[in-house]
Amino acid sequence: MSAAASPLADAVAARPPFLLRRGFWQGVLGTGLVWMMLGLVAMPSGVSFNPGKLYQGSLIALLYLPAWCLALTPRAATWKALLPLPAFRMFLLLLAWAALSLAWAHSRHPGDELSRLLSVLAFVLAWPLWLGDDERRGSRLLLAGGLGIALFAGFYCLQYLWQPPADGRIVGEGVIATANYAAATMGAACLWLSLLPVPDRRLSALRWLAVPVLLVFIALTESRSVWLALVACAVFAPLWHRAHGARWLAGVAIVVVLVCCIRPWPALVERGTSLRPELLEQSLHLIARHPWTGLGQGAPFTLDVAGTAYTHSHNMWTQTTIELGLPGLLLLLALWLMTVWLGWRHRQRLGGRLVLALWLYASVVLQFDMPQLLDSPRPGWLLVWLPLALALWLELDARRRAAAASRLH
Repeated sequence: MSAAASPLADAVAARPPFLLRRGFWQGVLGTGLVWMMLGLVAMPSGVSFNPGKLYQGSLIALLYLPAWCLALTPRAATWKALLPLPAFRMFLLLLAWAALSLAWAHSRHPGDELSRLLSVLAFVLAWPLWLGDDERRGSRLLLAGGLGIALFAGFYCLQYLWQPPADGRIVGEGVIATANYAAATMGAACLWLSLLPVPDRRLSALRWLAVPVLLVFIALTESRSVWLALVACAVFAPLWHRAHGARWLAGVAIVVVLVCCIRPWPALVERGTSLRPELLEQSLHLIARHPWTGLGQGAPFTLDVAGTAYTHSHNMWTQTTIELGLPGLLLLLALWLMTVWLGWRHRQRLGGRLVLALWLYASVVLQFDMPQLLDSPRPGWLLVWLPLALALWLELDARRRAAAASRLH
């Protein structure tokens, strides 16, 4: 038996030493997380703005596989530490229900849908694995991602000036080749860049150059939902940020809202409601046909409104209910409330403030577009799964600190 086992032992011993180092895989994971953000704004897309094959393949190598390797190795305690958290269990229940719904979804490629669920799980796991016990690792990663996104925003602004689109609304490339998707991505980056502490003066100067560039891009998209979401974040910022500047920003935002109510800017009213009430009505009719089970994860459907066939409902809650039924809606609602509760509990920490800001921002933006959450990498990942991952890490770190303190006593 020892002779038979020796070739296997020799093969294991022959592996390069760096492949056995946890630090190497963490470095790859950090690279993958930054690339996930930058790829959204840089890489070409497939049909219907789906992520392209090259982008997806690079994420498998840089993000998904390292996350699974680090999460499931015997020495890794992250998976075991996350399981007792109620929010993580709720997240797993949502994924399990979505996976079960594939049994009746009549999807053309159920294997692809299952792989999308696993990729969402890998993304959420990746953040606690990367952060470890050092919140500054997350700050540095978000700073790098935010500055990279701002660089592409500046490029698209120059491209817009050189060759303005026919409808006058700026867009990006690939996954963000629509105004709303592009604005939502830039808005999320703008939020976390404005909240991050950056002690290095040169990096801080770059950050404060990046934020106006992102805001200019968002203004040129004419995406009213993102404008509203950013104003809401400014108004409620004093709840989680006690700095004097936050109160001034809230006051300015309130004045802007009042002025717009009294004298609306043409860009706010000329497109009307953009068929959102009609889409909601059609969505509710479809939900009424399959209220308990839904159509199933990834099941194709169309909503015929004003002579156009829409392939999604433009709303996070109705999209989830159409696909996963009322059980899926309740699971997502519970998970969303748990996320904000964890952010509120830890609002004295940077991670808590990031969770609260992104949660409020997403709660507004996702009422009007980008409802595909359990899907391939999209801007919705930064709006929903990033705050969830940060909230899980905050609770995990708090329990770890409490356990360490109890051992000392």
